[in-house]
Amino acid sequence: MDPNGWRPWSDLPPEILSTIGRRLDTRMDVLRFRGVCSSFRSSIPPPRREAALFPLRIPRPPSPAPLSLRASTVCALEAPDGAAPSGRARWLLKLEEPELGHMQILSLFSQRAIAHLPRRFPKVLDSLQFRIVEICRQYTLDHGRRTGGLVQGIQKAVMHPDSVWSDLDQCSVYFIDGQGQLGYWKYGDENCSHVVDPQGCAYDDIVVYGGKVCVVDGLGSVSQIDSSFRLRSFSLPIYGADRRRRLRSGGNWTHLVVSSGDLYAVDRYIRHGANASDPMYTENMRVYRLDQQCGRWEEVRSLGNSAFFLCKLCSFAVPARELGGCDGNCIYYAEKAYSYFSREDVKVFSLADRSIRWLDFSDSLLGTTTRH
Repeated sequence: MDPNGWRPWSDLPPEILSTIGRRLDTRMDVLRFRGVCSSFRSSIPPPRREAALFPLRIPRPPSPAPLSLRASTVCALEAPDGAAPSGRARWLLKLEEPELGHMQILSLFSQRAIAHLPRRFPKVLDSLQFRIVEICRQYTLDHGRRTGGLVQGIQKAVMHPDSVWSDLDQCSVYFIDGQGQLGYWKYGDENCSHVVDPQGCAYDDIVVYGGKVCVVDGLGSVSQIDSSFRLRSFSLPIYGADRRRRLRSGGNWTHLVVSSGDLYAVDRYIRHGANASDPMYTENMRVYRLDQQCGRWEEVRSLGNSAFFLCKLCSFAVPARELGGCDGNCIYYAEKAYSYFSREDVKVFSLADRSIRWLDFSDSLLGTTTRH
């Protein structure tokens, strides 16, 4: 014991250490907790390997071939002490474990594997030397072939619950199909089902917020999917009923982003090119924060130090000051997403002056950027 009466953390009773460890939600946090000392390591079991769980096979009769649900993790990688100012994170990357013992780095904005890493990037990602912070999870549905891409007609998928301690038989997969309709698959079911929606809405995005699966329709109205797979209204709409009409020159899309415990909606106005061969492009964005007490949206003029990322298969927020080469009060997004594995064109929308600029991500490892 310390002469001043202080006792080391390793002397905590096993039941208290176990209670603390069981409150950790991510695999990386559990690994770091168990790496502190033998007392910490023996208090909780090791987390299951991603490759032991995924791909998760989802039946789709009458086809004999099931769908494959794959999981990847967006992480912030912090350099060792002294290698970066304040020891802050220097890279933002997406990791996938396609097979046991093999970790793959993917582009943030697609499923393309990054073949050439920057010179300064570490050769080995040792969780005891580098702090790897899990930011969000991304799920994809494919046909079981790494070259097959997303299942045609599936816009986005989430799995819930999604804790490192969750048992598979407690989990369900929720998705938005190509028509904007909601579907789900409960572990053990023989087929996917559609969520009953009396309003017949078309939905733009789906996220897990506050322990609930939330979806947003074209008017900016958020609903929760309860444990019985029924919809419950969670917010008033942002816009009136005439907003969703599709104009010949373009349309709107709403993304949901969870940041610092709040739910945000990013309304993205997309305009078609001058002719059929020109791609669509983003012309403007507006951001709204949900006031949970009254269920209303409030327009946000500034994100402060936060940077939002709108990826094809997930959206998330990060503190810009903790990432080299990242600007706060900005929204990062990929304009062209023709292919599941194709190289992306990344742009940055500034809420300060509403400007849009191109960004070369150097293979989408944030922290090694070059601006144009």
